[in-house]
Amino acid sequence: MDEEMLLHSTELEVNGETFSINIFCSAAGRFFAKTCLGEDDYIITDGSSLPETLQKHENLLPLAIGTRELTQSYLGYPRRPRGRRP
Repeated sequence: MDEEMLLHSTELEVNGETFSINIFCSAAGRFFAKTCLGEDDYIITDGSSLPETLQKHENLLPLAIGTRELTQSYLGYPRRPRGRRP
């Protein structure tokens, strides 16, 4: 199993919710950012450096959140409560 090391943690506010972003480095030297959007729902972005990975993740996170909200609305699921996401 691939070892991964947490390098950096930060938070990003999107539409009134605060999401945690954790950036890891794998044993193979690849960087990836991970954010939990809900139970068993994660967005993961990879890159060649910590700054590049963080920038890509911060740019893509609002799109991922908006897409999930549109899908849930279309399917008639209740809205998730707003707040801090781990």
